[in-house]
Amino acid sequence: MPARVATGADQMPRQARYIVPRGLPRRGEFLAACLVLLVVAHVLFAQLTLVVAVAFVLVTRVTRWRLSWLAAPAVIGLAWTAAVGPRAAAAGLADGPARVLRYLGASGHQAAHVLHFTAAFTGIGGWLPRQLPLAILTGTAEAAIIGWLSWLHTDERNLTPARPGLLAAARRAAVKRAIRAGGVVTRDGGCLGIAEGSGARVAVSWPETAGGVAVCGSAGPDVLTAGFQLVHAAIRRRKPVLAVDLTAEEHLPARLAAICAAAGAPLQVFGPAPGRTAPAGIPPACYEPFRQGDPARRAALVMAMVSWDGPGSQYRRSCLAYLQDVFELIDAAPGDPRVPVLDEVIHLLNPTAMKARMEHVPAAHPRREALAERTRVSVTLLHAEPATTAQLARQLRELRGSTFGRWLRPAAPNSTGPGPTGPGPTGRDPTGRDPAAEIDLRRAVTQRGVVLFRLGTAGAAPDAADAASSAMLTRLVGQDLLAAGAALHRIGVDGDGIVWLTECGLMPRDSVADLIAQGRGTGLPVLAATTSGPAAAQLAELTNVVVMHRMADAAAARQLAAAAADGGVTAPADPASGPDQAAGPDALGDGEFLLAVKQPRRVVPRARLVRTRIPGPRARGGSW
Repeated sequence: MPARVATGADQMPRQARYIVPRGLPRRGEFLAACLVLLVVAHVLFAQLTLVVAVAFVLVTRVTRWRLSWLAAPAVIGLAWTAAVGPRAAAAGLADGPARVLRYLGASGHQAAHVLHFTAAFTGIGGWLPRQLPLAILTGTAEAAIIGWLSWLHTDERNLTPARPGLLAAARRAAVKRAIRAGGVVTRDGGCLGIAEGSGARVAVSWPETAGGVAVCGSAGPDVLTAGFQLVHAAIRRRKPVLAVDLTAEEHLPARLAAICAAAGAPLQVFGPAPGRTAPAGIPPACYEPFRQGDPARRAALVMAMVSWDGPGSQYRRSCLAYLQDVFELIDAAPGDPRVPVLDEVIHLLNPTAMKARMEHVPAAHPRREALAERTRVSVTLLHAEPATTAQLARQLRELRGSTFGRWLRPAAPNSTGPGPTGPGPTGRDPTGRDPAAEIDLRRAVTQRGVVLFRLGTAGAAPDAADAASSAMLTRLVGQDLLAAGAALHRIGVDGDGIVWLTECGLMPRDSVADLIAQGRGTGLPVLAATTSGPAAAQLAELTNVVVMHRMADAAAARQLAAAAADGGVTAPADPASGPDQAAGPDALGDGEFLLAVKQPRRVVPRARLVRTRIPGPRARGGSW
């Protein structure tokens, strides 16, 4: 849908205006004289009106109630006036001033009476209370005028926010209860929490998420919860969700499983993280994106997950060409389908094995001669420079030997129990192969399913091999997501889903940036979360929606606020920090967040996160 263009009136806050121009000569002396005359007039002729007006002004400023609260005493004054009668009320209001005027204007005694004006109030106990019915009305009107003048003389950015009233408190309680009961789905998006002042829902619409969503803050549970709320809403809407979890959160698979069971969405979870066991009832799924597709795509996947830092980087282009030959050779002379593709690739990185496999290519293969020539060139180059594929082969062997690597395999056919490398599928289709046990991102999108890659390593000091394999798989999944999105875009299919990165600060920046940029065109926008200050500032520049939680690092908070401001979003002033201080992620409390949307432009300066209840027994346990 087209984004609304913000006009100048939308962007500029209201400026203070003055009934008496500020440039008027001797303006201060004029206003002081007027104030003195008003006070003297009230003391002489409207004593109760002055008392009521001052009291109501003080109440308004101390309680920060809106001026609309003055309607209550106005109604009381009207009811009292009607009860005693308008004529009697008016006579009571005028009796005191008439006595004062007669005393001050007595013929021949004006000067003496002015010097002893207190005698004019003789018998005040009898006539002053009669002013009260109409004094409440006139005092209320004067308090309202004073409040309006205070509002008119103050810039909008410096106005102190009004305290929420009873209606706002009731709405806050109702909305909070609804969200906790699972009401995270709105008409066109997902709900995160409630606005601090009004108690209204704070939600993000799906059109707004198309440009990407960044969730950042120092508190990991708050960041994870905010992202999970949007994912929860997406699953309830049967949108496909592709999640990459680098936090090693123990309860995340069970919570996703509970939501998917309630929504009827299929869930696939890539094997348990090192140090973790598979959640009960959630069979771990295998992942082998190298088996299908053209050789160039599969070679690019392998190259993307390999780290080229350090020695051997000069062989990168040669390894890419060699891998293309390897995958074309695998297609021409297929091996045992039960053997993982990576095992075959590792085996064929040996030039002798590659030469032997070439002999199994059928003579009728249309590209046999071209493939034989390319194989001969590759084998010759490897014999002459064995170090060409040394780093590639070493990293692939380490990956396959890691805890994560054992799930890079095909699903075991006709298996209903534990397989040779771990639990197998729990059901079969007519072909004898369980499609839910093998992850295919494009198939997951078309089936509107949910895929979770658990790539985080448990423990404060994870094993170096597991950490390295986690990084490799993170790069692999990122590249596969890009390829899946591009493939869907080529055939004109809108993914209508969401990609959730629970800690993108641990992912390659270029991969995250490419996913965000590609998201709008493919219908797979990125929900990127991080607790890293520098990564948060970068995400704020790349995404359309920014959800900012409290940032403990003041420098990172300033960077984040500056990045949001560069996108055209500026937070309103935070009254608690002074009239000139803008509300930012460093001024937020625990559980609070600031929501900034660039197109169409809107800002929620302070809201409170409300955690929803997850249905089903799997939701028990966990602190977030």
